[in-house]
Amino acid sequence: MKRLHIIEATVFAAGIAIGVACAGDSNAQTTTRAIPDDTAAVARFLGVVRGADPLVCEMAARTADLHGSWSNWGSIGGRALVLDSAASALIDWVGRSHSDATIVPPLSRGIRDADACVRRLAGSLLARVRHASALEALMAGLGDAQAGTREVAALGLGMADATSAEEALKGRLTDQSPAVRRAAAWSLGELEAKSAVSALIDLLANDADARVRQSAAWAIGSIK
Repeated sequence: MKRLHIIEATVFAAGIAIGVACAGDSNAQTTTRAIPDDTAAVARFLGVVRGADPLVCEMAARTADLHGSWSNWGSIGGRALVLDSAASALIDWVGRSHSDATIVPPLSRGIRDADACVRRLAGSLLARVRHASALEALMAGLGDAQAGTREVAALGLGMADATSAEEALKGRLTDQSPAVRRAAAWSLGELEAKSAVSALIDLLANDADARVRQSAAWAIGSIK
């Protein structure tokens, strides 16, 4: 069992580093493969993380050493396994909800960034900012000319539990971009938008993109 955990942790940590490295390509896709527990797997893992940004290294380490849950000892002892204090602090910050409106403008710019990973993370963070301007930024992004911005804005609205955005999200179920349609369907499922069931059923039955149909099916099943 311990051996299996090590394999799974190694695969997942390598996937984090690969995913960040490929995030600049909005069309990049990852494929999960079984990696044997041998020297080739070790060499591959070390090759992936070698030279990584400290933040990527921190994420990979917390996964690979399986001690992420107890490395936080609180006020009495600090964090025994932290590799980079700045990266650790940033990870902690990302995980919190926020209420400071001053972070909304840079995040709003972020969802329009040319880099797919920047857009994705900015959308997620906007969803956790408890300020009206954050919701306004996501709603504005939903109507952006760039499909990548519309996609992350749609995702953010679902994460933010923005029931006021249901009608706008329903409108994006016919977006020309499959990624936007998929994100809108997912968010409507998250919001349990009963008014969207008919449109989601139509999407499931007729959309040409398999992943959009999958998202529509999930959303329908999520609406009580």
